[in-house]
Amino acid sequence: MKLEELGYLSVGSQMRRIYEKLQLEGDNIYKGINITFKSSWFPIYYLLLHTHRALTVSEITENISYSRITVKNVVRELEQIGYVRIIPNPTDSRSKLIQLTEKGRSIARELQHVWTIIQDNLESIFGKENDLFLTQLKTINRTLNTHSMGKEVLKKYYNYTIRNAKEEEFEEIGMLLVEVYSALHGFPSIEESPEYYDMLKNVGRLTEKPSIELFVAVSEQNKIGGAVVYFHDMKDYGSGGTATKEQNACGFRLLGVSNKVRGFGLGKKLTEFCIDKGKKSDAETMVIHTTNSMKLAWKMYERLGFKRANDLDFMQGNLPVFGFRLKLKS
Repeated sequence: MKLEELGYLSVGSQMRRIYEKLQLEGDNIYKGINITFKSSWFPIYYLLLHTHRALTVSEITENISYSRITVKNVVRELEQIGYVRIIPNPTDSRSKLIQLTEKGRSIARELQHVWTIIQDNLESIFGKENDLFLTQLKTINRTLNTHSMGKEVLKKYYNYTIRNAKEEEFEEIGMLLVEVYSALHGFPSIEESPEYYDMLKNVGRLTEKPSIELFVAVSEQNKIGGAVVYFHDMKDYGSGGTATKEQNACGFRLLGVSNKVRGFGLGKKLTEFCIDKGKKSDAETMVIHTTNSMKLAWKMYERLGFKRANDLDFMQGNLPVFGFRLKLKS
């Protein structure tokens, strides 16, 4: 079977093969015109040549598709051949500046001439009609930089669904919640709130009350990715403030998603599951709380329709806790 027959699965391999071929051809061209130069040097050299000032490694990596370590390796090679010099950065002692030397600039005219010829030749290979190939490359680069293909594939592979937690899963869910909440920046530590973390650790015990359910996000491979506690009756909600006095209301607390599956949308999935359950109940409103340590979740709740409810706010020790309501019935 030929590589090309694999379709998009072979794109990475085919692009690498094209890249390596172009690198080899380029190196042979420079060798043929007796200039000490490598194809891999081109992006950095070209940037330094046309920026007309010294650049930091960070500035170079921001402008080309090389990694920081690759930039450093190429700069080291250019320095060894005498094409660049590395000088102190007067505005930042932690970084260095890279600039072309006179020797480096001395080959620019001849390189520019051969680059023009190479450009014409590449157009004949890839096509120059409306720069279609370059436009597609730019679009692909932009898409890969703004969307994680890895997360999208893993999300579909694991295919998490929400269901009631099983008793044999209670211990694992408790450990997950302790891990998640203890890692929140600005949230009380285990030492500061031992009773709270004991409640998280033994979260399964909450389900002993018939009005409380523990929902879990489980993958097709039976891996637990997150959990949330749902309250049919706010009298069992268990928070400070006035939330437990809410009438005709339901709520959820202790939503947690494993750091290993962040970005899979499980927090939103668990929240929407609770909202849907609330809409199917007799409750007219849904109540939740969050803190400044959970700003990402805070924004998600607002996008899903929750509104700030200052009357539900309270202090948990030194930690401000903020209330939200969602209207379930139109």
